[in-house]
Amino acid sequence: MYDVAIVGYGPAGITAAIYVARRRLKTLLVGELPGGEVLNSGVIENWPGGATTDGVTLAQDMIKHLQNHQGEVDIVQGKVQLIRMEGEEFILDYGNEKSSQAKTVIYATGRHPRELGVPGEKEFKNLGVSYCATCDAPLFNDKTVAVVGGGNTGAEAVIMLQNFAKKVYFLHIGQQLAADAVLLENIFDNKKTEVIVSAKTLKIGGNKSVEGLEYEDLISGTKRMLPVEGVFVAIGATPNIAPVKDLVKLNEWGAIVADRYGVTNQAGFFAAGDVTNVRDAQIVVAAGHGCSAALSAGDYIARM
Repeated sequence: MYDVAIVGYGPAGITAAIYVARRRLKTLLVGELPGGEVLNSGVIENWPGGATTDGVTLAQDMIKHLQNHQGEVDIVQGKVQLIRMEGEEFILDYGNEKSSQAKTVIYATGRHPRELGVPGEKEFKNLGVSYCATCDAPLFNDKTVAVVGGGNTGAEAVIMLQNFAKKVYFLHIGQQLAADAVLLENIFDNKKTEVIVSAKTLKIGGNKSVEGLEYEDLISGTKRMLPVEGVFVAIGATPNIAPVKDLVKLNEWGAIVADRYGVTNQAGFFAAGDVTNVRDAQIVVAAGHGCSAALSAGDYIARM
């Protein structure tokens, strides 16, 4: 049995693993994607210690740091299907008749991109529809694309695509963009980009791949089809809580309710990062929250 099972392989989970390992606790880390959603980040200019880096590099640095504790942390690259209680122990079921047992859990699975839910979105996924500009922007070199968003995620996608696409439409359902001013300055200063607000996306069309996006102007009521070869969806993310939705308290948005120490309403179950009700979805915040959850878990075990 493990002292601590950490579920999630992003900044919160990796930081938690490093801190728990330093307390010489028997530790398991389970996650699907080493580095987590950080891999989808483009240029990063607010990580302490590095004036400018990128998501892939930062993720690699975190993983390398964790590898210094290989003898103290068992790492399983996979997916936890369900976490349940058996007496006072936590059971992590992997869905293939395999499971792990732990005294405590630190849940740090982050969030996944939210979908538009319009016709054509699922049909053209990976055929022009993308949720990661960092990953896919180079595929749209000298093409016309649309970004559906309005916040920082959408703005960052636009800026990334400006390096490759010949034309970028930036659509937002609200009347004004909600991204940080420094990002918007880059967008408005680039002649490649056309910003369209009060635009409700109706459908994504095409034959074998994306050929257009139809939207409705919410002020005039008119509809327009944009001739695009790619659609980047950047409308936020949904917490990954399926394995624990019946185990721990969630808020109205489906995020785990945890305090700043990672403590939840379930004794021995701690949560950290973007999967929680944390206010700011930032890499440095997730890492700090992972640290706090690890310290809380260590204190909890010491009192057992």
